[in-house]
Amino acid sequence: MNNSTINWRDIIQSAIAEGDAVGAQSAARALWASAPNASTARYVLARQAELWRNKQPIEHRVAVLRSYTVEPMLPLLQAEAALSDCRLATHVGEFNAYAQEILDSSSELYRFKPDTIILAVQTRDVAPDLWGRFADLDDDTIAERVNEVAGEIGGLLAQLRAKTSAHLLVHALETPVIPADGMLGMRRPLTQNEAIGLINRRLRERVMNLSDAHLLDVEALQARYGRARFLNERKWATAKLPFSAEALAWMAAEWWRHLSMVALPQAKVLALDLDNTLWGGVLGEEGIAGIRLGSEHPGAHFSNFQRAILDIARRGILLVLVSKNNWSDVQQVFDNHPDMLLKQSDFTAVRVNWESKVDNLISLAEELNLGLDAFVFLDDNPVEREAVRRSIPQVAVPELSEDPSTYADMLRLLPALERLHASAEDLERSKLYAQERSRQAARADVESLEEFLGSLGIRVEVELIGALTLGRAAQLTLKTNQLNMTTRRYTESQLRERLSNPRCRGYVLRASDRFGDNGIVGVAIVDIVDQTLDIDTLLLSCRVIGRQIETALLAFLSRSARSMGVHAIQGWYVPTSKNAPARAVYKTAGFVVATENGGSELWRFDLRSGEVGLPPWIELSTDSPPSLTLD
Repeated sequence: MNNSTINWRDIIQSAIAEGDAVGAQSAARALWASAPNASTARYVLARQAELWRNKQPIEHRVAVLRSYTVEPMLPLLQAEAALSDCRLATHVGEFNAYAQEILDSSSELYRFKPDTIILAVQTRDVAPDLWGRFADLDDDTIAERVNEVAGEIGGLLAQLRAKTSAHLLVHALETPVIPADGMLGMRRPLTQNEAIGLINRRLRERVMNLSDAHLLDVEALQARYGRARFLNERKWATAKLPFSAEALAWMAAEWWRHLSMVALPQAKVLALDLDNTLWGGVLGEEGIAGIRLGSEHPGAHFSNFQRAILDIARRGILLVLVSKNNWSDVQQVFDNHPDMLLKQSDFTAVRVNWESKVDNLISLAEELNLGLDAFVFLDDNPVEREAVRRSIPQVAVPELSEDPSTYADMLRLLPALERLHASAEDLERSKLYAQERSRQAARADVESLEEFLGSLGIRVEVELIGALTLGRAAQLTLKTNQLNMTTRRYTESQLRERLSNPRCRGYVLRASDRFGDNGIVGVAIVDIVDQTLDIDTLLLSCRVIGRQIETALLAFLSRSARSMGVHAIQGWYVPTSKNAPARAVYKTAGFVVATENGGSELWRFDLRSGEVGLPPWIELSTDSPPSLTLD
């Protein structure tokens, strides 16, 4: 049945009436894909509000500063977010008043307290002479204007960063479809497109030097869909809206693609089917010679998809296989097919068997010590996709069309797999999991847990958060869920601001053992108040759970606190749906419950009677603390 002929609204209403939230949201996504417009947005938001009566969505606050009309895009942006269980609160600045709002510390922008600020400006507004009078300008004036415009926007970004810790999403400038001086312009030192491109280059350099800021390549977005379809000069002239009606949805989707990286937890694992997903055809029926891969149609589409998967893996995403197949046959493909770009070594874990894919995904989550919400599952079979959505709705399950030529672009545009930053630990993630498999193999050779832990030669180093570790520390607060006592989230800018308080200290913990270096895996943020060291944040990466490294971090904090004359150390455990592994952390370290509040517990350790004990199998070292200056 054609997707456009299905009455998705009736399906959504029936699912809501039956209490089927998964079915309702799945149908809402299909409705949105078939008609992403203002009417659908209003309907989706109304239905999503009904679903949110029984659950608390993620909240995110977005302010849009603009030089043109953006209001028609906001409901579409909110609908995009709602379909990912995120409720957006929005603020729109006055028309073309972005500079005043940025410079005025008491403006509505700052009173709104946004999590993200979008600076949506265009070339004709910020550089009208380079846009509309370029042919009139001499070469020296063009060079001067490039410097002036880049400096003006860069100065506004610096003011924003000085006044707020919100994420900054900055629109790059676009070039005219047809240059003002035509072919003659190619004889100038800077063409019109090159001059505007030079501004963008300098903006990108400025943004790269600002924490929690990134650039949106508007021109690349327009090229993706065709600039003739994207732009509408009549709407610009009548409503100061430069985009066509269908481009409003594209713009909103691109905004959400960027926003989702800071509003939602990002996926860590890409789980892949094999038959008709990584290659064309069914291996068990057609054999290695019959599957489609290579440079010709249709195999070229699957080869392109494998190339996209490798690109995704380079971001630090783990690859796993989930397929109903004979493993010996699959190994033959990996070992012998000349056009197989992906190798067996690219996969961190494998489930190639005849068990249900739901059970295999659950098993993989247990093996990798990750939550199911860290997984994206791709499968060409709609029955398998629906089974996973129904049984384990935490897993993200994108739609795959019946046309494999769309697979590569679909994958590259998945928001859950995007990254704004990649730490050294991210890029080494596959190797770190390989080391963990070696540890688990060693575990089988000893009789007790203590003997195993003692055999690892665990070494931890704790140091103050400095300029080189601030980004990794912020990243861990944003994505660590399981062993996280309070689940407080900090962007890089917010953490920098937090640590500027003289009562606050922030620490990172590095861990290594005889199998390798795990890198920075722990964070503690503490405040010293009235002879008490108050733990705001205590977290540890799931990769090192089970070795009592968190106890070693508490031992370090207790020693440091006693050396400063502090009498007690305390911290809250705030339960969430994901941090059950953190429940016993304070108890194991010898803390006692001091207060309970709505399921949360305040745990306290009296330092006048001693320190938290260091587990005997861990060697703790602390380097000379670096300066707290994070500039």
